[in-house]
Parts: sequence; C-alpha cells; structure tokens
Amino acid sequence: MNTNFFIIKSKCIILLSIALFLISIGLQTKDLFINDSDYKIEYEYVNIKDMAQASIKTKENKTSILNDLFTGNTTSGKITEVSFPTTGSAEEVSLPAISNTEATSTVQRQIWRLPTEVGFVTQYPHYGHPAYDISSSRTYSENIFPVANGVISGIYTDPAGARVVTILHNINGVKYTSQYAHLSVYASGLYVGKEVTVNDSIGLMGSTGNSTGPHLHIAVADCALFDKNDANCSNLNGWFRYLNIRLSQNYYGLGVHVYVPGSWNSR
Repeated sequence: MNTNFFIIKSKCIILLSIALFLISIGLQTKDLFINDSDYKIEYEYVNIKDMAQASIKTKENKTSILNDLFTGNTTSGKITEVSFPTTGSAEEVSLPAISNTEATSTVQRQIWRLPTEVGFVTQYPHYGHPAYDISSSRTYSENIFPVANGVISGIYTDPAGARVVTILHNINGVKYTSQYAHLSVYASGLYVGKEVTVNDSIGLMGSTGNSTGPHLHIAVADCALFDKNDANCSNLNGWFRYLNIRLSQNYYGLGVHVYVPGSWNSR
C-alpha cells in the first residue's frame, strides 16, 4: 500500500512540474506579444525600389512582402518605370493675351473698366436678368462711365420709363454692346454716334423705370444692338433673347471681361 502511495505521489509531482513549466512558457509567450516594444527589428539599409517591387508583388501575386524583403526575391511582379529628364529646360509656352488688356509700345493699358467709381453688386446675372445690378453709397450723385471706349448707339426711355444708354464697342475686331439702365439724368451733350471713352460720364445713377431704388442695370454682350445687319441684336427683342442665350453658354457679360468684385472704391 505504501508502494502504491509513493507511485501516485510521484506521478502528481511530475504532472505538477510539467504544468508549472507550461505556465512559465505561456507567461513568456504573453510577454513577447504584449510587450512588443521590447522586441524590435533593426536594419541598416532598405532599398526603396525593392520595397516598392515587393509591395506591388504582394498585391498582384498575393505573396508576403516580408518574405520578399528578407529573401531579396523582388524580381517578379509588374513594375512601371517612370523616368524624369535630368537636363534641359522647360519649353516656352506662348500664352494668349488677356482680353482685358491691349498691348502698346510702352505698357499694357486696361480696356474694360467698372462702370462706377464707388459701387457694390446687388444682383448678379441669372436667367431672365442677364445683367449686373450695381448700387452705390453716393446713390443719385454717382457718375456712370462706359466700361470700354466706344460709340453711343442708343439713347432712349424704355416702356417702363427707365432712361437707357447703349454703347457699341469694337475691340480687336469683335463688336460688343453695353447697356446702362435706370439713369436719373443723361450727361449733357450726349447723342447717338458720339465717341466716348472710359473717362466720360454718360449720366448719373438713378431709379427710373421699374426699379426698387437707385442702381445701375448693366448688360454686356458680344453683338451690335440696333445694327440691322446683326442677326442677333438688330432690335431690343433680339437683344434680350441673345443675352439669355449667351448666359446659358456661360457668358456672364461684364464679368467675362473685367473682374467684378462684390464692392469697390476705385475703378
């Protein structure tokens, strides 16, 4: 009986020792995975091209990038080489002249200008109203100027009672018309056929006609209003129709030729 007890006791000691050994291994393994900051892989050099190749190979052939890096097997996989010139200079590109300037023998001068010295936009072009509405803190004392040099092509009062002036511009062989509406008064000495510059006042800002307050309604289009030879703008009906057509083609009138800020204190 003592012999059997001794055998059982010995087996228990052996099993306990094995269990303690396995627990020790388990704890070490846990530390290996949890305390990863204590286990770092150090390297002296990595070829960035090899890494790129291994990365591409991993994506294309489903192989291990680590295996490729450690074994140096980076020859397979589809690689696209991109070469850059190391000598030579960039080609000169001839850019078109800005439409808002005109070259002279000395310096470029501005062709298109804002129509008021002081102003702010109260309404931008949109379908049914293809023009800018511009107001001013000076209201009825704000002078209205041509947006470009040209010839007076119309002075009239529209059916709603607005005083209107139109100017024909011929710029680099292209004809444009600018229309100024709601004027309070016309400038003295104004007549159809008179040449005007961007510095000549054509009248004062007003609120004549269908208007909710003193402002300038200005529309610009690339056609010749009141010219019987112009199929698009020979009359006012054609003019308004053409303005909306051009607007749908992303031609926003004055804003195409000169930057129109939200407000300004200088032309």
